Amino acid sequence: MKTLTGKVRAVRRVYLKLDREIAGFQKHSGLNCIGGCGECCKKPDIEATPIEFLPLALRLYDEGRAEKVYEEIRATDAELCYMFRQNSTHSGGLCSEYADRGLICRLFGFSARKNKEGRPELVTCRYIKEEQAAVYEEAIVKIRNGKHVPVMSNYYSLMRAIDPSLADFYPINQAILKALEVVMSYYAYRRRKRPKPVE
Repeated sequence: MKTLTGKVRAVRRVYLKLDREIAGFQKHSGLNCIGGCGECCKKPDIEATPIEFLPLALRLYDEGRAEKVYEEIRATDAELCYMFRQNSTHSGGLCSEYADRGLICRLFGFSARKNKEGRPELVTCRYIKEEQAAVYEEAIVKIRNGKHVPVMSNYYSLMRAIDPSLADFYPINQAILKALEVVMSYYAYRRRKRPKPVE
């Protein structure tokens, strides 16, 4: 049975592997997000699993921010992700905790789901499809011809293997709350050496 920090390290290893795969896919496909877009974060029905946010929750705990963030999320009825910061013009926005964003945030746009025949189908947004249409069509052909693309279900399986009890889906803010609850409960009766601040 993994300790909490062991689980966090395991999640980070999954993210490192995925980030490398996505970088490779972006390089050979030529597809990229539009800078400052943030449209995918504006969906009110994004679901995620608590395991995805353990690294975020532990970092917030180490920074002394876990309880504050927990109460802020609980006090809001916003449907959008707590971490999303919309631009003042309401067009576009950014993630305030990008380094510790969830699995779905990393996968969407540059990964595939398996169709009924078990073949990968690219999952991306309409902005990429419309504004990078030719490159998008080329990427589809490359995937059909066997070019590697990260597959969503493979990564959710890796996460479930770390801790099945934290791998159920919830609305994204509920998933973040549950991750914070896990960390705060774990350290309620344990001491954690606070990491030294980076200078």
